[in-house]
Amino acid sequence: MSVVVTNARNRIAYNVVRSLGQRGVPVYVADSVSRPMSAASRYASGHFTYPSPFHDPEGFIECLAMELPRLGADVLIPVFEETFLIARHKARLSPLVSMAVPDYDQILTAHNKDKWELVARRLGIPVPAAYSPEALRGGGVGASQPRFPVLIKPKQGGGAWGIREAPSRAALEQLLDQPTWDGKSWDRFFVQEKVEGETHCVAMLFNRGQLRAKVAYRQLRDFPTTGGQATVRVSLRSETAERYLQQLLEDLRWHGPCQADFIVDRQTGLPYLIDVNPRLWGSLVQAIASGVDFPYLIYRMAKDGDVPPVASFKTGVVTRWLGGDIAALPARLRSSSEKLTVLLDFLFPAAPAVLFDDFSWSDPLPMVHWCADAIVRAVKFRSTAAVSHDSLQGTWE
Repeated sequence: MSVVVTNARNRIAYNVVRSLGQRGVPVYVADSVSRPMSAASRYASGHFTYPSPFHDPEGFIECLAMELPRLGADVLIPVFEETFLIARHKARLSPLVSMAVPDYDQILTAHNKDKWELVARRLGIPVPAAYSPEALRGGGVGASQPRFPVLIKPKQGGGAWGIREAPSRAALEQLLDQPTWDGKSWDRFFVQEKVEGETHCVAMLFNRGQLRAKVAYRQLRDFPTTGGQATVRVSLRSETAERYLQQLLEDLRWHGPCQADFIVDRQTGLPYLIDVNPRLWGSLVQAIASGVDFPYLIYRMAKDGDVPPVASFKTGVVTRWLGGDIAALPARLRSSSEKLTVLLDFLFPAAPAVLFDDFSWSDPLPMVHWCADAIVRAVKFRSTAAVSHDSLQGTWE
């Protein structure tokens, strides 16, 4: 009896493997690349390679259907957007293995800003004002009168790709004058009024509409440095944001993990919902360090059907994504007039991390593999920017 974890190249999968392996659960990892970082972990029992879920989705599902019985796996834990494809084929895979994965239509609602915004507004959850590029182009900016600054953002996506701030009407009109955005059609984007304030994140685990666990934290540093993923964060209670996400997921009759980002307005203290991730999320280690072991809870819920609710989490716990923090350091140094302060804080933080997303002294090889892979990709693509091995080029629909 074992667990299979997909997308083994990333730190989310590594934290699932580390969590379950430390509890003695046999874990096999899988990816479309041959030497993913999680396969190097001392806690991985083995690994296999599958076809890309984005370029060969049928081959990906066929491979899982073959490998899961061969390994005697009783639980499958997908960690990134391959979760969506697995949800689409849940009827095909469920006879082979147990999962805690939402239905595909639930994922489409939570993943697409146009859909979850309608639900949030109906429930009275604050959402920043948003506009379609089509309505704003050709003189529509003046008629719509958005409050500046605004952000151009993708309707589906993450990791800060495609996001650009426009500080004024003239700047926005100049950007909208381009025939496409980030090489893609304008209908994949929207324009959102920017809320100034702290980013508070909330993650929850639901069992068919019932809350089972949660954690909340504040982003202290990001990569990219303008609205990207958290590289350093600290757990805290954000009760209003927690209540809003619980309302949303109860309304959707959610099943499995889900994470959301809120901006707490600097002037009013009101949290605005700005993003929903209907899957495991990048800062998963924050929950584990705060006493809420999401990977183990997901494993038990998939295996046993339910878990006892986890009533609380530790606050004031700091965690760190070391690879992302290193990658963000040059930009932070360039943008700061206090370069020595930035460097000292990076090397000797006042509140040291209790856990890293991607590194452990007792299990160092995954970080070595990640660094080697990053160097190979930098040489291959002649860029120091993060480039994925494979990714979805279209949208989920």
